[in-house]
Amino acid sequence: MSVSGNRLPVEFLIAVAAGAEPGSAAALMVAEQARERSGDRQTGELLAALLRGPFRESAPGWMLTAAVTEGLRADDSEYRAQTTVELAALALGHPDFDGELLAEALHDCSAYRLGMLGTADRPPVLTAAVAAELHRRVPQPPHFTSALLKDRTPAQEVLRTGHLDDRVFDAAVALLPGVPEQVRAEGENFTEELDRFWAECDAWGRMWRTVLEQQPDRHARFVEATDGTRASSTVKEQLLGGLPWLVEPELLRQIALADLAGFDGVLLTARICRALVDGASEESVQEQFAAELAALDDRGRRRLSLYTGKDALHEAKEARGVAASWVEHAANGRWKLILDPAEAKPPYGGNPYPWRTPPDELSDLARRFALVAEQALHTWEPKELYGIGRAADLRWVHAMLVHLPEVTTETRAAVQRIVRDARRSSNRPRSYRPQDYEDHEQFTKLLADITRIITDPLPQSSATRRAALGDPAEVTFRQLSAVEPALLAAYLDQHAGNDQLVEKALLSCAQRGSHGSEPVFADVLARHSDPQRALRTLTRDLRRRLGGGPNDRESWTRHVLALPEHDQETVLALPAWTTLTVGGPRYRGSIHPAVLALVTTTLGDDPLAWQRFADSPISHAGHTAWLRLGEVLDAAVRGTPWPKPPTSR
Repeated sequence: MSVSGNRLPVEFLIAVAAGAEPGSAAALMVAEQARERSGDRQTGELLAALLRGPFRESAPGWMLTAAVTEGLRADDSEYRAQTTVELAALALGHPDFDGELLAEALHDCSAYRLGMLGTADRPPVLTAAVAAELHRRVPQPPHFTSALLKDRTPAQEVLRTGHLDDRVFDAAVALLPGVPEQVRAEGENFTEELDRFWAECDAWGRMWRTVLEQQPDRHARFVEATDGTRASSTVKEQLLGGLPWLVEPELLRQIALADLAGFDGVLLTARICRALVDGASEESVQEQFAAELAALDDRGRRRLSLYTGKDALHEAKEARGVAASWVEHAANGRWKLILDPAEAKPPYGGNPYPWRTPPDELSDLARRFALVAEQALHTWEPKELYGIGRAADLRWVHAMLVHLPEVTTETRAAVQRIVRDARRSSNRPRSYRPQDYEDHEQFTKLLADITRIITDPLPQSSATRRAALGDPAEVTFRQLSAVEPALLAAYLDQHAGNDQLVEKALLSCAQRGSHGSEPVFADVLARHSDPQRALRTLTRDLRRRLGGGPNDRESWTRHVLALPEHDQETVLALPAWTTLTVGGPRYRGSIHPAVLALVTTTLGDDPLAWQRFADSPISHAGHTAWLRLGEVLDAAVRGTPWPKPPTSR
């Protein structure tokens, strides 16, 4: 680098400053060079080197002022501020920096920089001043409005920075916007006011989610800091249902189990309301549930007070289903991702988020939820004219069935009541909104999955229930083709000895494809009581049993030819064109040796037979693609008319 006038290269000066002793000629020379460069953006790195090196204990006022001015440039972008603020922090936390000047400097800097100046690695004098400045800017937390999602308060801005000093963090959390204020705007009626208030509350929850997402290592401190405030339930609900993959495992478990513990009071409410509706007096109810009532907290007592006393019978009738409603709301909201962790992924697509909580711990939480849901199930009652018809009405039932350790006969019967009620919804009036069509599709799928689970006559593992295969007499090979190999094996183990199911599973392997799945086919075939007979029968009836196009025929043929032993009758029953063009995974691009030997032996040395075989109507697609190899060879040798293709389904 060239030297202009008496200025030395910045890189050289920085290197000198890094090794210079306090008060040395080298240090003074570099300081003078920095002073002459005042206002030059390159000076920032030089000032930082001086304040970290020879002037770290004592520095002239001009140097500290220049560092603050350079480090807190108002025209810096947030990206550049992340670098320049380090220079300001060196000066603001310096022993020689005046306390009054420190407060004045913080007064003028942006809230975003304020957060970066308040991280845990800053000097205590600086972080204390940052906390004080934050309190000055926000004397009292404002009521939240949805505008604050974009126009953030100083406390929100500060919490965008990670690794904050405890004092700064506590001050920022305490000064976050409070719950929205329910005030009727001019011209609003009560309904409009209430709708706006709940919309603001939803936005308040989104604010908390953003803050929690930006502070992934301070979740436990958030829970502690908001305990006893109106934000407490919002924070816990966001940690449980908004971003549970980010939450430390022990904290997630603590919040989840505390949430489930609240179900006891809800279930007691449902049971008492049921008794009141059935004609029990308040006195008898008090006596019957005395022990449980005594264990209620204040919140539980307030809930029950709604259903006792004068004119409370109507409320009690409505509250009989409060336990099922509690579980339904949880399964569709705060417990949804724990019940199905794969659903935790970016909103616009992408791979699921990695969870801090191990899969076995998530499964244990889901199991505990399912046991709670099973209790609610037995309090469920239909309440609509047309029956339930939303996906949300069934999601909790499906989650319960998937995660229960065992589905008992009583549980199956109770779920069957819900299934019957859901089928009544076919008479429900429908709207034409796209979201309603999507919801109806989800509802229909959930209903089908639930039906398959409860109609399977044998006990099922949780894994096979998740696949929702149901009764083996009703399951199709197309459904089996979508099942992971391990789940297919578990389902076949569950129904060992069912040859018809094994045959469906063999056909499903063709639907699944042939690449990399040959061991699955061989393992499935070995489960049949008469494997060779099954293979011959299925191959001979392939068009009727499997159908499909060239890919399905090719997949089946590859599976058969990949077996270690080949039954001649089975090979002759394969589709002719496909058999002559695929040789199994080990013989790609050439005819399988067993097929080649069979064809050459059958046609022998008869030129007419070879010519007739060459003129056969076999083809890659269409009806003649199903012509069997053995029948074509027989017609070629005998000179008889070509066979007709086998019948389809």
